[in-house]
Amino acid sequence: MQKIILDCDPGMDDALAIIAGLADKNINILGITTVAGNVELTHTTQNTLNLLKYLDHDIDVYSGIDKPLLRDLNTATEFHGETGMGDIELPSSVKKISNEYAEFYLKYAKEFPQEIELVAVGPLTNIAGALIKYPKLKDLLKGITIMGGSLCGGNITPHAEFNIYVDPEAANIVFNSGLEIKMIGLDATMKGYFAANELEEIREFNSKYSKATMEIFDAMFRVRGKIGMTNVVFHDTIALISAVYKDPFKFQEKIILVETDEKRGETVEHFQGNKILVAVDFNKEWFKNYLIKILK
Repeated sequence: MQKIILDCDPGMDDALAIIAGLADKNINILGITTVAGNVELTHTTQNTLNLLKYLDHDIDVYSGIDKPLLRDLNTATEFHGETGMGDIELPSSVKKISNEYAEFYLKYAKEFPQEIELVAVGPLTNIAGALIKYPKLKDLLKGITIMGGSLCGGNITPHAEFNIYVDPEAANIVFNSGLEIKMIGLDATMKGYFAANELEEIREFNSKYSKATMEIFDAMFRVRGKIGMTNVVFHDTIALISAVYKDPFKFQEKIILVETDEKRGETVEHFQGNKILVAVDFNKEWFKNYLIKILK
């Protein structure tokens, strides 16, 4: 069972990843940290707490940083709704949590040296902040898996994927940290798209995980249909499972540089970059069978 700490910005994509991580018996989520990204930090944190309450899971949650290191926050409310969860209303959690997320990383990294994969599926602000505060973290973690970046063009600008674009300075710090990095970007995740009728089998399952997944899946179509989208992509779930499963992915080692100026957020092959393991392809059929298996 792979020990994981999940850093996220729920967002409906992130919520799907949380559900999969809890449903998968090969994943042990030690805790969740929240960051500003898809929506403001107050929403990403409350969405996480509400979802965990809905799923009846008591997991440590820590609130992280509320804006990029050097820039104003760009959100993605057109894709996730004003609160991040579309038109879904989850039961409200009143659980009080700490903002000492970096200390949480360090505590568990010391307890399980070289065993924990940090999976970041939002902007990399929290990770950069923790590495600045506790540089020895990079020697204690097994590695970091990132949902972010692209070699095939962007989804927020022609050049940049959203998570990297939001805080490119933080991404630059992480990519230069010396951590073993897996970049699960649009080259792989865009292969994991589904039309509205493709997951109907899951709707028939009688589990809390399948019910929550399909409620969010349907909400994503309602929200994103307003801007003409006809498919849902499980970006963050695909990144999460790459920390455990290698079969559906094709990886290549690349020298990657994060652009912070004119082409803000672009992840480009460049000799001044750092060695990153990049997912360049993904098997959608494997992923569909995986979802059916864990959600059943």
